[in-house]
Amino acid sequence: MKRNTQIKILVLLSVILSGFGCKTRKEVKPAVVPPVVKVTSNKSAVIAAINSSAFEFNTLSAKSKVGLMINTNSNDVSMNIRMQNKSIIWISVTAIAGIEVARVLITPDSIKVLNRIQGLYTAKPFSYIYQYANKQITFSTLQNLFLGNAIEGTVTESSVFSVHENQTQITSALSGMLYKLIMNANNKVVENTLQDPKGQRLIAKYADFQAVNGRKLPYSINLSSNATNRNIKIDLKYTSVSVNESLDFPFSVPKRFTVKD
Repeated sequence: MKRNTQIKILVLLSVILSGFGCKTRKEVKPAVVPPVVKVTSNKSAVIAAINSSAFEFNTLSAKSKVGLMINTNSNDVSMNIRMQNKSIIWISVTAIAGIEVARVLITPDSIKVLNRIQGLYTAKPFSYIYQYANKQITFSTLQNLFLGNAIEGTVTESSVFSVHENQTQITSALSGMLYKLIMNANNKVVENTLQDPKGQRLIAKYADFQAVNGRKLPYSINLSSNATNRNIKIDLKYTSVSVNESLDFPFSVPKRFTVKD
């Protein structure tokens, strides 16, 4: 049980912090590919519509059920997620019987982790993730992945727009990263692919859009990444979401914990 719980902690942190560093996954393409038609309408109008459909908040609190798979090991946990726009991501991970096994506090400057199973505390600068991820990954990127928003700077006049039926595909290159977005008819992201020059890729898929404070938020988020010896999938489903309420982000280190370098 202890080992399984440790695996859960490592998988969650790997997905949140280093999932961007995994190599691309080979997929079987369909035999017939529908034709793609270039967008001829005003790009500015399309961009404005996408921006106006983005999920906005000051604070957000969410409860979620998470299915995790690393190679052949599957696990289920619950996550309480709290965010303050552009400044804090706070996550509490609980396992069987609601026992908290880990707590994470991420800011634009730092990453702090409490591993309650092993009694360990880790504090690193945000740049720590660049040991595993492209340096263009930012705090804003992480928040937008939880919200299903387009990554900042990836939908611009220089992006390539194409349409098929009721979906719009947008591709762009930004600081060495290739981004591909697929938007639905309501200008919400249903698929977001991030790829670096080495072909390493993360795919995020969004579904079950529900109204929260007058905006649509995906209640189903699927993240997948693949490496030579590690295949990770996370299936997150929000069970409740509230926004713009007063929140705290408790994070204190028990005296008995060992500080891990």
